[in-house]
Amino acid sequence: MLDADDLLFRPVSLLLVVLRACWWLAWDFCVQTIGWSIGWAVYRLLTLGRFPSEGVFDADEASGGVALVVEVTGLAVLASAIWYLSGQWPN
Repeated sequence: MLDADDLLFRPVSLLLVVLRACWWLAWDFCVQTIGWSIGWAVYRLLTLGRFPSEGVFDADEASGGVALVVEVTGLAVLASAIWYLSGQWPN
């Protein structure tokens, strides 16, 4: 049986489910995919192919610490490149 509370809170709960799914997709794509790919390339160039030992498409197999370092580095490199290309880089 439907109560008045169900009619009021069901749309809110559906909206929260949709927002949570969008948040998960954005996190997975932006941080894990883009951050890992850029960070992986940077570290492979700097360490001459030694770090990280996982492949470019194997971010899920990396340990938590390695994944965090590589992804944050990738996002920092991306942010720095955008900042530089925008013309706002300090002279």
